[in-house]
Amino acid sequence: MRVLLLLLIGIGSYSSLQAQVNKTITEGNNFYRNGQYDLAEKSYRDALQQEQGNATAQYNLASALYKQRKYDEAEKIWGSLGSTGSAKSVKATSFYNQGVIYSKQKDLDNSIEAYKASLRIDPNDKQTRENLQKALLEKKKQQQEQQQQQKQKSSMSQSQAEKQLQQLQEKEKNIRERMQQGQNGKPMPKDW
Repeated sequence: MRVLLLLLIGIGSYSSLQAQVNKTITEGNNFYRNGQYDLAEKSYRDALQQEQGNATAQYNLASALYKQRKYDEAEKIWGSLGSTGSAKSVKATSFYNQGVIYSKQKDLDNSIEAYKASLRIDPNDKQTRENLQKALLEKKKQQQEQQQQQKQKSSMSQSQAEKQLQQLQEKEKNIRERMQQGQNGKPMPKDW
């Protein structure tokens, strides 16, 4: 009888804790909707202090951090959500959001991988597919630009080598002329 009573008390306190966490998250959502991302961040952090592994609070916290341009912190949270036992939709969206952050930071390799991870979970997400295509096109463009720069560097060094060769040939010609003048009995000027 005592065990049953303690169990019921425990369930009651858990449900009141869950209600408080949900209230704190709702408060944060209201701040978020009003553009008060710093206050939303605080509310989500409070919810996480009450229930550490709450995926909703973590996801929303990452969103508030993203809006404040705290990309590294947001990316870490979304990364942990993508690799944990969260719901599939949370994982897919977390990977998608990581891809967006990586794209903003011009880290196209990680962006592409994040979009691919999202599509593995939700292959029907058109927006993720479009962003993946944009990242792939940007990567291809970047590679073409790098190849063009390498070609320019090699052609510049080839033209510089030709110029140096001409200068050396000119010096050699001048030395030969002076040597011939010296053999004809005329004094050679000193080359200091």
